[in-house]
Amino acid sequence: MINELSLPNFGISISKLPNDLYIKIKDECLNYLNKEEFISGITSKNVPKHYYLDKCVNELFEFLSPIIRAYLEKYDYIKNFNFLAKSVPLAFTKPWFNFQKKSEFIPNHIHDGILSYTIWIQLPKLNETKEKRFDGCFEFHYNDIVGNIRRHLFFLDKTYEGKIILFPWNLAHCVYPFYDSEEIRISVSGNINLNNS
Repeated sequence: MINELSLPNFGISISKLPNDLYIKIKDECLNYLNKEEFISGITSKNVPKHYYLDKCVNELFEFLSPIIRAYLEKYDYIKNFNFLAKSVPLAFTKPWFNFQKKSEFIPNHIHDGILSYTIWIQLPKLNETKEKRFDGCFEFHYNDIVGNIRRHLFFLDKTYEGKIILFPWNLAHCVYPFYDSEEIRISVSGNINLNNS
């Protein structure tokens, strides 16, 4: 008889925004011309421009709160931060959005905080073929039990519009460029921090 044991690990959580909230966020992103671009830790040539989301953030945080609570409970995630002497409330940082144009990319990076999220607002229609299997994809990178780098790839078609993914802040991820569409890829991201004030 063979017994197998899956070692503990953290996961990711995927949900769908309520349609009315999705429409409000999309509308704000599409009306970005009066917003000031900000410099992020990955700002560089061929990296999409970043802008802060200002409206409906409270509504977004209300939607996210039960998803975060469920994640923390499922994975007993706060115990990962064993430097805490007592329970500390969570705080949302200001979310941002970006516009990824043809041939632009988001390099492999991690976020700040304890949890992060990305919402896919608008995705270009792409043709998935063997040669283009990475085009426009979102990908996580992590180490397995023996130290090998593993990848989890999301081929982002139109069905992902309005979906939100929640993940540990230091889970490395990137977005590949696409080349066969003039459409703009829009995503919103943000972090959840510890409120030490």
